[in-house]
Amino acid sequence: MKRILLVACAFLLSACVTEELPPPYNPPTPVIDHVPTIFDIDIPSPATPERFNDPRPNIILIVTDDQPYHTVDYMPFVKTELMKNGVVFENSFATTPLCCPSRASILSGQYAHNHQVLTNNLPMGGAPKFDAETSFSIQLKECGYHTAYLGKYMNGYDDLAPLGVVQPGWDVWNVFLGRNIVEREEAGNLQYYYNFSLSQNGEIVEYKRNDFNFSADVITSLALAFIRDSKDTPFFMTVNYYNPHSPYIRAPRHKDSFRASTGWDWVQYRPPSFNEENIRDKPDYIGDLSPLSESELDTIHLQILRSLLSVDDGVASIAAALKKAGLDENTIIIFTSDNGLTIGDHRFGATKNCPYEACVKVPFIVYGPGYFEPRIDSSLVANIDLYATIAEWAGFHVPDTVDGLNMSPLLEDPTAPWRDALLLEHWPTEEGVGSMIPEFYTIRTPEWKYTEYSTGETELYDLVNDPHEMLNVAGKSAYSEIQTELAERLQSLKKE
Repeated sequence: MKRILLVACAFLLSACVTEELPPPYNPPTPVIDHVPTIFDIDIPSPATPERFNDPRPNIILIVTDDQPYHTVDYMPFVKTELMKNGVVFENSFATTPLCCPSRASILSGQYAHNHQVLTNNLPMGGAPKFDAETSFSIQLKECGYHTAYLGKYMNGYDDLAPLGVVQPGWDVWNVFLGRNIVEREEAGNLQYYYNFSLSQNGEIVEYKRNDFNFSADVITSLALAFIRDSKDTPFFMTVNYYNPHSPYIRAPRHKDSFRASTGWDWVQYRPPSFNEENIRDKPDYIGDLSPLSESELDTIHLQILRSLLSVDDGVASIAAALKKAGLDENTIIIFTSDNGLTIGDHRFGATKNCPYEACVKVPFIVYGPGYFEPRIDSSLVANIDLYATIAEWAGFHVPDTVDGLNMSPLLEDPTAPWRDALLLEHWPTEEGVGSMIPEFYTIRTPEWKYTEYSTGETELYDLVNDPHEMLNVAGKSAYSEIQTELAERLQSLKKE
């Protein structure tokens, strides 16, 4: 009944909004004619027949870092294989749009207010705040899966003792260490692209800078080796690329990608919210932001796209290795990011933490040939749903502490019952733009977004008619009923 009321209100009130809004933003679909670089690995023989006596799928979770959700359109293999032949969730979210809280939510299936990793650094966040005993890796290993964690873990991992410690439940652990990182993490670190170090099952291994030691390619090679070595047992692997996080470094082979001479159709990012001029309806902190110029934002956009091409190569290489091992039809691949990123949206430069769609929406693709019919799905899904879904596939119990939902019924049947509201939340960070954004709690439904800040400010957006969140209608009399309804539901979500 509540959802019917929301839809009815959206229909009745749409006339109050549309006259004041800009026309819809429909960017051209990029034209991609690009052959990915495939990193090969010798797999002498395919998986043994005994492997298939266990019907459980292999599971691969690929996570990028700070990827704007719309940039998957520029990843050739992801677009033409995973998106074309998978389930693409167009309303997918990081419940707290920041690296550490989101990664903790992925592993624990919990909202940040429950796992208490609220920011990236102590005292409110970082790896030392995360209870690693809540990670699904422990139950995966207990039920017979061979497990691997590759790439970025969480900020503050170096603060755990001993240095390079392997977290519970992981058979293979190849994780970035943060030697010599800059104090202001939000500015990004070249350290995670070149001249980096990994904890490889607790041993510190240095990767000196050269063209072959680009971190994304190293992580891809480690993923291929894990597939080769684990082909005869059910396995779970999470591949956590640092790309395209600032400073948005690309592999040397991609330095000329998207230049005019290449024929790639790169489209400038210009939604109506781009460096939004009229901010009278926005919270006060928006007025304190320092917008970047169009040229600066265009450069960042291009750098992000080039950085993502090595991830695309990695996904293509993983798919090729699975086929070589005879595992391409019993492996499920999930592709997502830890949070979104603005590229000038609402005067934000290139950042996260905000309640707007650019920060909270993430790519979310579930690719399982033979398991699920390909489609675009508009259901509200989130990082907290991964735990329960992986548990269903692997066959282990979901503890009561998990807040997320099992997506398996929805993946198999788009008409299956599903949530109609999701909680988004943020706490001010220790530095950067995130420190300027007050604590907030948001309820996101298919039609509406309502936010309450600790300052007492509120925002309400009719997403049906105003998908770019240009007109805040909170406090307007015509919307008082729907605002009251959403405020009550928000309070309930905060107690979950």
